[in-house]
Formats: sequence, structure tokens, C-alpha cells
Amino acid sequence: MASSVTDTTLSLTWDAVTYEAGIANYEVFRDGVSVGTSATNSFDESGLTADTEYVYQVKAIGSDGKESTLSAELSVTTASAV
Repeated sequence: MASSVTDTTLSLTWDAVTYEAGIANYEVFRDGVSVGTSATNSFDESGLTADTEYVYQVKAIGSDGKESTLSAELSVTTASAV
């Protein structure tokens, strides 16, 4: 889910993953390119372009190094510049 969407920033949240070995972090992808990791089930991004659609996906990385498949795509459009 995307929230706090402005012309250049947004916040993403997703359901936490339960895994017996534990989750080390989540890797966040924008338009198919990794843009960062998060130790929690949220991620803030800045430096985006106004009035632009971005597609996000997330994958979980277990403490044992195993990776989940990518999540479903989430399309988010930034607000128009003021």
C-alpha cells in the first residue's frame, strides 16, 4: 500500500512475511530495479518525478539467505507539482 504520496516522495507498506528462519530484510524494486532494502515492512522513497507512474514490488530475504518470489505489482502515481 502506498501512502503520503506527494510530487517527489511516497511511503510503502506491505504485509510482513513469516518465515521459520526469520526475515533478514525486504528488498524493494521500482520499475524492475532494486532501490533499497528495509528491515521492516515499510519503505520511504524520495527524489521521484512529479506526475509519474512507478511500479513497485517487494521480496523477502530470509536470515538463511533464501529469497521469496517478487510480490504482486503496485502502481503508484506521484502528485502533480504545485
